[in-house]
Amino acid sequence: MFKSAIPRGVIYHNISFDIKNLFKGIFYPLNKNETINDFEKVFKDYIGSQYCVAFPYARTGIYFSLKSQNYEEGAEILMPPITIKPILDVVLDLKLKPVFVDIDPNTLCFDLNDLNKKITKQTKAILITYLYGVVPNLNELIKFCNKNKLFVIEDFSQCLNGKFENKKVGTFGDIGVYSSSKTKTLDVYGGGLCVTNNSDLFNVLKKFQKNLSKPKRLRILKIVMTDFLLNLATQRIIFNLVTFRLIKILTRFSNSQTIKYVGSRSGEPLETLPTYWFEKFTSFQAKIGLELINDVDGLDEKRIFIVEEYKKSIKEISFPKGVPQGDNVYWQFLCYFKNPSKFQKILQKYNVDLSSSSLSRISNLEKYKYRDETPNADYIYENSLFIPSYPSLTNKDMTYLIKIFNEKL
Repeated sequence: MFKSAIPRGVIYHNISFDIKNLFKGIFYPLNKNETINDFEKVFKDYIGSQYCVAFPYARTGIYFSLKSQNYEEGAEILMPPITIKPILDVVLDLKLKPVFVDIDPNTLCFDLNDLNKKITKQTKAILITYLYGVVPNLNELIKFCNKNKLFVIEDFSQCLNGKFENKKVGTFGDIGVYSSSKTKTLDVYGGGLCVTNNSDLFNVLKKFQKNLSKPKRLRILKIVMTDFLLNLATQRIIFNLVTFRLIKILTRFSNSQTIKYVGSRSGEPLETLPTYWFEKFTSFQAKIGLELINDVDGLDEKRIFIVEEYKKSIKEISFPKGVPQGDNVYWQFLCYFKNPSKFQKILQKYNVDLSSSSLSRISNLEKYKYRDETPNADYIYENSLFIPSYPSLTNKDMTYLIKIFNEKL
């Protein structure tokens, strides 16, 4: 009996939504400040912060968050070893020194022992990243930051609605940054939403925001088109006839361990940061954010339900559990395997598409000056795959996945 192939991941809004916005994006005003202000207010209230400033990308928000502190050249920034490469480029462009801290396989966040080893008198800031929607022990982490007087940036792009002791992540440090880009729970075709309770920091960020260049409509339309094409590629008919077949061919002949979610990313350092990183967030994106934000809770609930079913029903499975005080949102459900490449190919025979991370191991990029040993991160990066857990996954597909995993693990 034929079983329709199950994609590794999908865009959270449907394809008709993308088509509608392709046409709307041609004409809709990009510079209506009132709409942007409305979205900023709604988002900061949703998170539980006093202020919000919208930038075109999360990397831009992190750039200006660090720039606001006027650090001297060579000041050290504690960073995760796994994230997107542009964040490393941002730190280097500001002439700051990235210091990569290993992570705990159970929380995917900083290992406190390694944090204590990496801290120096030159350390000024820390970038806490909640990888894949897992929440660490923030009591210990924030205590460490306060003790060492660190400026705390929380990247909660993968952990929207994650909580520690009933308080949302993104609100524990000096500033929280959320990326509202493709595959995220709140996807408004890009954006970096910065939230803070510090009025002085808010005022500085608003000045930076005001001085950004006018957005180019073509850039926004390209983002919408990318979402549309990814959405199209994971429509079940096209995924079965075209996309999944290509993935199997690439997996068979690729030298890399597994095929990434959105393809390989460049390892080349940037001599200068792209100008489009410094274009304004648009009222077109803000309008979409206002439309979609009320759907986020339901999407999270469905995804968490799926993961809880996996945890309860799959007999032999190893995954990051977080901490008892934390409410994980499992943006992607990462699991550990002894031989992920082999297991990926086995599951392909049963029409299940698994993937490794599309993030970069920035602690070990060959063409970059700064590198550190991060053995836990290496293990996580090389020995993990994601089980499909997106909200649109049907109960029938979930049951099938549980059955196949129990048989093949």
